[in-house]
Amino acid sequence: LVAGFGQPADFFVQRLSEGIGTIAAAFYPKPVVVRMSDFKSNEYASLLGGRWFEPSEDNPMLGFRGASRYAHPAYAEGFALECAAMRRVREEMGLDNVILMLPFVRRVQEADAVLAKMAEFGLERGDKGLKIYAMCEIPNNVILIDQFAQRFDGFSIGSNDLTQLTLGVDRDSQIVAFDYDERDDGVKEMVRLAVEGCTRNGIHSGLCGQAPSDYPEMAEFLVQLGIDSMSLNPDTVLATTLQVLEVEKRLGRKARG
Repeated sequence: LVAGFGQPADFFVQRLSEGIGTIAAAFYPKPVVVRMSDFKSNEYASLLGGRWFEPSEDNPMLGFRGASRYAHPAYAEGFALECAAMRRVREEMGLDNVILMLPFVRRVQEADAVLAKMAEFGLERGDKGLKIYAMCEIPNNVILIDQFAQRFDGFSIGSNDLTQLTLGVDRDSQIVAFDYDERDDGVKEMVRLAVEGCTRNGIHSGLCGQAPSDYPEMAEFLVQLGIDSMSLNPDTVLATTLQVLEVEKRLGRKARG
């Protein structure tokens, strides 16, 4: 895999940066949000050589994942390579439309630690116009939205994990799948509080997850809340976009590009 490269790290940085750069260039100068890695320990273990480095966890969905890895000694070198790839995209390739996003940030203190580590690796929020978003997918993110908002330029509500953690349902478990529903009133209330918190703090609000693709009523709900963006599956983009335009027209809002 790494033949022709000075060291294996060069292979990783080049391949990752070229993949991201291809997408960022296609949309330049429009913003492209890149979520940093969020593999679970069982997913890393399934990769070539991964089982030699990953812990065995009973519930990886709630384990060593997302931001908790970034400042941890067990993954610090890996995160340094991710950051090196992002610097190459933004600084060497000139694709400064790339916005970085941190997943599964459990606590405010964890956010501070990871942001400090990113700055150490040459990715300081605000420097050279760098914006850093976070996923809003843990109830604590919603409860402390005003504190998290002081540290990030925007949030993307991860409806899949937020539903899991609000309802206490393991979304990897088939036996309790009947209790997993992103349309639940409790989940919708969490989404509402998150969007309103972003608006109150003057930062971007978005949603990534299956909800607006699977359920047209959820897309309408998000538009009514005034969310800035939502992700969609490719096969639903046209129908849902037309629906969003119709709802915005009905609400007397100007369509946003």
